[in-house]
Amino acid sequence: MKYTFDFKNIGEATEFCTVKAEGFKTACASVSFMIPLSDEASVFALIPNILTRSSEKYPTVTLLEKKLATLYGAEILADVSKIGENQVLKLAIASIDDRFALDNESIVTECCRVLFELIFKPKFVNGTFDADEVESEKRLLAEQLGAEMSDKRAYAKNRLEEIMCEEELYGINRLGTVEGINSVTTEGLTEAYKRVLKTAKILVSVSANGSIETENIKTLFMEYATGCERKPEKQETLYVENAEDVTYVKETAPVKQGKLVMGFRMGMKDRNDDYAAKRIMSDVFGGNPNSKLFKVVREEMSLCYYCSSRMIRAKGIMLVQSGIESFNEEKAKNAILDQLEEIKKGNFTEEDLEASKKSLEDAFKGVSDSPEALDSWFTTQLEHSEYLYPEDYINMFKKVTKEDVIRAANDVTLDTVFMLEGTEEGDEE
Repeated sequence: MKYTFDFKNIGEATEFCTVKAEGFKTACASVSFMIPLSDEASVFALIPNILTRSSEKYPTVTLLEKKLATLYGAEILADVSKIGENQVLKLAIASIDDRFALDNESIVTECCRVLFELIFKPKFVNGTFDADEVESEKRLLAEQLGAEMSDKRAYAKNRLEEIMCEEELYGINRLGTVEGINSVTTEGLTEAYKRVLKTAKILVSVSANGSIETENIKTLFMEYATGCERKPEKQETLYVENAEDVTYVKETAPVKQGKLVMGFRMGMKDRNDDYAAKRIMSDVFGGNPNSKLFKVVREEMSLCYYCSSRMIRAKGIMLVQSGIESFNEEKAKNAILDQLEEIKKGNFTEEDLEASKKSLEDAFKGVSDSPEALDSWFTTQLEHSEYLYPEDYINMFKKVTKEDVIRAANDVTLDTVFMLEGTEEGDEE
């Protein structure tokens, strides 16, 4: 789908982005706040959800839902993510496009008004968030974190990151800890909310049909944000180029399928350091059904139920996740490392290279399938404000040669291995 993107600085560390596409039937608007990860991640993680519950104008969930119903069933969304060593708090609203509203209503603009109302004019009781609502959101967030811990695949990945980046901010979970969540007070949450408005880098994003007028939405945001004291904090991420030695940690869990996760440093000084070659290399290694890990380790050697690699550009690391029989741990680990060595030696074909390029091209083209996907795409570029189209990266990938992939592979060093060993009495997952 063809679309256009526009970016403007509208204040101190505040950016306004618009994406317009002729074919969209729905629209999405969001406000993202980026702050450095810290040991206060738990209290900040509560902010998006507490803001979606009520405001001065809509003091109850019922009143808010009635308002959303008048906007053709618009939906409020909240999210907490991690980009490099930064925590991103996001509130969004999804709605139908203005073309499908009756009587030429400006649905998207009115949805943005509701969104800004929730963010900048929350309901306070005696100067703080409502105590009952805070306790409810604490319970829900603790349950969400607990669910991630119960998902052993997600747990193993998070533990690998925690161990590998123990002395780096990236090791902090985006939701913090259950203990941290339980210790949050209404006063502490209110203070954290005010700090976010003051110190965060802000991105306002609107993705909609090409005919929508976004200038009035920008003006509306600035009206709501007027009066907010701003003193943004600097966001940056520490890149560790090489692993000095390998850390190994094993835990047990009552599951039958073991989880082996391996963390690699990719030799990157920053997010742009030989990025295209390293991304293609990761995909040739284990990013698609034609990759080394899938074809050899999973299919030919039958050592894994699943086995794939994932590059995390915002931190310069690569993770290999696999589900195995625990007694195959050493075989699987050695087989994974052997396939990385094969790439370092150039033992892959031009067909392997082209398959990875095509796989990434298809994935990146899919970004334009919906307003929500485009909104998410540009939000991930908030840290450095390098707002590029997916097509820009596709063109980079097309230029990568076999020699580039070999060079990128030879920059990779194993840093950490985490094994979650399944016990014999474990239940099926």
